[in-house]
Amino acid sequence: MAVALGRAAFLNSLYMLVGNGGQMIASLGVFLYLARVLSPADFGAMGMAAALVDLLTVFGRFGQVEALLQRGADEQSIRSTSFWLLMLIGIGNLLLIVALAEPMAYLTHASAVAPVMLVLAAVPLLQNVGQVNEAIMRHEMRYRGIAVRNVTATVTGAIVAAVLAMNGFGVFALAAQKLVFTIVYSLAVVVARPWLPSRNFVRAETRRLLTTGFDVTISNTLQMANGRIVDLCIGFFLGVVALGQTRVAWRLYDFSLQLVIAPLSSVSYSLFARVREQREAMQQAYLQYAEIISLIAAPIFVGVSLLSSDAMVLLAGRKWEGSASVLAMLTLSILASCMSLIFSPVMVAKGRTDIIRRQALLQTVANALLTVIAAQFSVTAVVVTYVLRMYAFAFLNVRYMNATLEVTWSVFVRRMRPIVLATIGLAACGIAVREALFASPVLVRIIAVSAVGALGYIAVIVAGDRAGIWPGYVAEFLSGARTLVRRQRPTPAEG
Repeated sequence: MAVALGRAAFLNSLYMLVGNGGQMIASLGVFLYLARVLSPADFGAMGMAAALVDLLTVFGRFGQVEALLQRGADEQSIRSTSFWLLMLIGIGNLLLIVALAEPMAYLTHASAVAPVMLVLAAVPLLQNVGQVNEAIMRHEMRYRGIAVRNVTATVTGAIVAAVLAMNGFGVFALAAQKLVFTIVYSLAVVVARPWLPSRNFVRAETRRLLTTGFDVTISNTLQMANGRIVDLCIGFFLGVVALGQTRVAWRLYDFSLQLVIAPLSSVSYSLFARVREQREAMQQAYLQYAEIISLIAAPIFVGVSLLSSDAMVLLAGRKWEGSASVLAMLTLSILASCMSLIFSPVMVAKGRTDIIRRQALLQTVANALLTVIAAQFSVTAVVVTYVLRMYAFAFLNVRYMNATLEVTWSVFVRRMRPIVLATIGLAACGIAVREALFASPVLVRIIAVSAVGALGYIAVIVAGDRAGIWPGYVAEFLSGARTLVRRQRPTPAEG
């Protein structure tokens, strides 16, 4: 396996993994506590309110971190221009959320939606306060600082939510968690990398910042919309209780996704930007990221799918047992998610943000049409449609990345083949053990399926290596790992 990552990129990926892991573990712990204390209707009301707020929060960033990373993160005048744009967008989003609170409550037949939206109205503005500071930190490869602040904000929000839930505040505990996280994270980033905007507003740079930011933010917003469209359709057609059941499963899926994949995906923006002019280095970085992310994520998510029913009852209680089938189906979309998460970093680095925008728009239109139709039947129909759409568009994303980077399909398939076959082996072993231990205690079954499945996954990779199907795969992987840890020198910006 060719090594395209320097030690700095590796360490910053590790920082993001540890930081994101700490954040997500703390978040998951509180989430599971809240799931035991609150009702599906509470989660459904929060889901409906967050559907709009989250969309406007992602839109409100307007891709300025990515635009500054592309050019201008080290120039005061461009930083200031970006900051004032972010403030204007944040104020507009706050006013829009306030105006839509009552209509949303009326349309969803859930009175709790309106006050929750009012509590969350300031989130898009508050998160924009530290966006330029974060862009500077990413430019300087200070991911350790970002990771620490992520954990701090998450733990603080989690404590507030738990206290409010214990004191009977219901759905407002969920709203407070999001609001407190945003406040603490923004303040922490500003303190960690002090920077103040000047009065400069460079009109010549405004067009570039808005153009690049628009392409990226449309992609990010539409990707967020794909999940939120599902929420809105389920809530509107099938009710907030059904939405609450779905949201719990989706939250556990997102937890796994963010814990395992997002750290590498985040660091890849900086890495790809640094090698965008080097054809071979860019190709190797792309292939290695696709391989590493899939190699790590595939066994974890297939294992979660196999154990979804047992895990849901054990972690959240029997009232959420109906969420297990949703979780099992969602986790099977993992390979599609892996490819889609590295699509934007690759295209931003190559200056093809127009493709990001076009793909995101097409995907959202397809998702909206298919989800509205599926929601007339059941939650299962909605989730199956979602997973199939994910794979269809992942294929298109890989096609665009291969063409842009001049990577042939044969090379791409050869790199991914061991992972796909090993995952099939894991699934076969896991299903066999699960059925054999059907009458055993839940915890025993979870441990046994996890252990045997992991051994099956490793065995297929090693057997394929020794049989000459993918010769040298294990040795190349171990060599690459040693090189990443020992041979590359860190950059001064690692801290």
